[in-house]
Parts: sequence; structure tokens; C-alpha cells
Amino acid sequence: MRFIAPDKIFTGTEFLKGADIAVFEDDGTFVEFVNVSKIGPTKVEMTGGTLTPGFINAHCHLELSHLHNAIPQQTGLIEFAKGIISTRNKASLETQMEAQVNADKYMRSRGIVAVGDICNTNSSFQLKSASKITYHSFIELIGLDPKRKNDILHYGNILLNEAMNLGIRASFAPHAPYSTSTELIAAISEHDHIRSMPFSIHNQESAEEDKFMSGTQSQFRDLYKFLNLDISWFTPNFKSSLESYKNFLQSKHNILVHNTYTTEEDLALSNSTLFWCTCPRANLYIEGKMPDYATMLKYTQQICFGTDSLASNLDLDLLKDANCFYKETNELTLTLKGLTSIAANALNYGDSFGSFMKGKRTGANIIEVGKNELILKQTLFC
Repeated sequence: MRFIAPDKIFTGTEFLKGADIAVFEDDGTFVEFVNVSKIGPTKVEMTGGTLTPGFINAHCHLELSHLHNAIPQQTGLIEFAKGIISTRNKASLETQMEAQVNADKYMRSRGIVAVGDICNTNSSFQLKSASKITYHSFIELIGLDPKRKNDILHYGNILLNEAMNLGIRASFAPHAPYSTSTELIAAISEHDHIRSMPFSIHNQESAEEDKFMSGTQSQFRDLYKFLNLDISWFTPNFKSSLESYKNFLQSKHNILVHNTYTTEEDLALSNSTLFWCTCPRANLYIEGKMPDYATMLKYTQQICFGTDSLASNLDLDLLKDANCFYKETNELTLTLKGLTSIAANALNYGDSFGSFMKGKRTGANIIEVGKNELILKQTLFC
């Protein structure tokens, strides 16, 4: 048994009152909270700081880890996307795999115990099946032409079955409204709903996205020209990209990622099934802009954090992304919930991670709470 005595205990949902010792099995399984008077003083580990459950990265792209520092900053989403397309397959498979292994180890060292990870291939599957981190793999499907829906789903099922055969939990995820037909988004959402799995989509990451989905002139036309794809047939007429697919969402765990340009009108659509995942450092890296957190907080508390990829971030330290939100809002409890219980609920991992639960190995971290910054002091059982 280990008896951890921090200055404060955050359970995943609130700061604990009436107990000051967290009891764990040696392997990290949580047992209970008790008062120090019930424990012999020689057994107690005085850690100081604030004890929290292990962190959960709600949005990552492990497959892009080899592109660290490869794409210029603040060129905008369209130029960033061109950079990814042009460079992601230039590195050897060995180089790509080594970068993924290093990224996985780094996330673990930064107190991350679970990750929602976007996959376009099977390259990360063997790593994930052996990792100490628990991954939910979002098999990302892309295709704007509704006629290709069945072929794309067939390819997705091949990857999905391979992941499941390796013991990796996985579900489908459309890339974004500007790259995925509404017919395909609807089919993906239905598929995830039937399997009680989370759904994830890149949402309103660029101002060009709403332009494209409303049918006005947009730089996304240039992206499709760059890809040599004829989309002259595509004439949407939506108020926003979120409006184009919101009525198709069936899952109880819908993760909308980025939301850099989400308007107040769209935020007003918030409900218990929508989780708003913010990746602020990636947004700054790509667009030089963060979401409007003040407006977001008027409509939702279901906010969690993601690092995005090493192609769009300086590192995969989730706490640094959470600190962007904390510094802007001064919302300590909500920031800690976003790192733990809210992210766990978004990924439908609430019965395993995000809160200290008897008999569960949720990981644990010791952090120091500053005025504008949370600092990781120690990882426990990670």
C-alpha cells in the first residue's frame, strides 16, 4: 500500500474535503481517501501540491509525430494542410515509427494516461497495443463525394477490425465538414452510436471553413485544386459548417475539435452530448488565434483539451495547452476537470479514467497551482 499526502486532493470533479490521504495499491489501483489520523505517520508520503487523476489527451495525431518542426507556423490552415500532404510520406517507415514511440513515451512522462488519437493508417496499432497509455483510436474517414461513401466505409472497417483484433478500442471519425460528405458523416455517426462509441470531428478550425460550407468564395477551393480534385459540383448553402452536420449527430459523446472560429450562434447549440475540445497551442501554431473562451463559457462547461499533433505543436505536453485556457479564464476547477473527468466522459472512458474510483487504475499526478499556470511536479502510477 502507498499513502499519498498532498496539500490538496482534486478528485476529478471537485476538491476533496474531510480527507487528506489517498490510498493506493502498489500497482496504482485506487483504494480510498482517509484522514491522516487513521494512518501511521511513518507510512505516509508527503508530496505537497495538488493530487489529481491522470490526464487525458482528447485529441492527438500520433501518426504525424515525425513532422515535428517540419511545417512553418501561422501560415493558415490551408497552407498547413498542403504542407502535411506534401511531407507526411517522405520519411521512412522506421523514422515514422521511432517518432511515434518517442511521442508515446513523452506523453506518459507528462502524466497522460489516455488519449483520443486520430488514425489514417494502421501504423500506430502495434505501439498502442503495447503502450502503457490507453488509446481510443478514431479511424478518420475522408471523402467529399457522397458517391464514395460505401467504399470509404469499407476501408474504414478494415482498419477498425485490425485495431479491435489487437485489443485497441476504436471508432469511426469524419475528418471535417469541408472534406467529408454529410451522407458519410451521418453514416459514421450512426455507426458510432450503434456501438456506443465516441464521435470526433475537426470543427471550425479556420474562418475559411464556414465560407466554404456557406457556398461563398473560400481558400478551400485552392486546396482542392492543389489536390487535383474537381469539386465544381459542390454547392453547399449552410449558415456554418456546424449547421451542415449537427442534425446527424447520434452519439452521446460527440467531440468537436478546435472550434477556433465557432460563433456564439453555434455555441448556443451546446447540449449534454457535445464536448468542445480545444487545442490552443495548435490553433496558435496554425492560425495564430485561440477560441473565444469567454463566449464559450456562456454556453457550456463541457470543455476538454487536446495537443493535436507534433506537426502543429511544439510538444505533446497537455498541461501547457490546459494552461492557455486557465490563463485566459482563471477557471481552476474547470481546467482540472477538462484534464480529467470531462475528457474521460468525452471519450466514454468515465468508468475507467478521469476520477479516482475504487478498484481502478486511473493514474495520478501531483501539480503545483500558480496564479496563471499549473506545473506538473510528479507523476504517480503513470
